Amino acid sequence: MITKKIPYKPPTKHLFLDQKRKLKVMQKVKKNIAKFGMKTKNVGFYNLLNMSC
Repeated sequence: MITKKIPYKPPTKHLFLDQKRKLKVMQKVKKNIAKFGMKTKNVGFYNLLNMSC
């Protein structure tokens, strides 16, 4: 902050639009995997589901 000479730390990290879209797609995929009772290993792209943007 200006008066305390501490740099501002926003409460949430800013995400660009393409990053937000990617997160939404990953959430949909995870939801469908849970809905159909599949295992992430059976889907074939296990490493992509563990990504964090």
